[in-house]
Amino acid sequence: MRYLSSFVFLLVALAFTTPTKGQTVCPNCGKVHRTVSTSSNYQTMAQNEANLMASKSYKGHVRGPAAGVRFVGVGWSSSSRNAPTCRPSKGMTLVADAVARGRDGWYRVRYWR
Repeated sequence: MRYLSSFVFLLVALAFTTPTKGQTVCPNCGKVHRTVSTSSNYQTMAQNEANLMASKSYKGHVRGPAAGVRFVGVGWSSSSRNAPTCRPSKGMTLVADAVARGRDGWYRVRYWR
């Protein structure tokens, strides 16, 4: 019984110390921003948009914001996958950050809620 309670305590401790899937390190500031996982999968939608931008060498918005997204930032860089994007002026939560490599550089899409 003593080993069982120790094992349960260890599992609970790991659950509270392990980084969650909803956390990501921001390539701009190096801080961890909380992201919100949703059923619509914002990361996949942002990656698809970045891939489309890269395939067409288009350095702007290729579609409107996804449902539930309050702000979209897109950017391009010829040398770095850490392409700068527009950012919201208010405190919003970053929910997706996607990068794609095109023939002339890196394309980036970020979604906030």
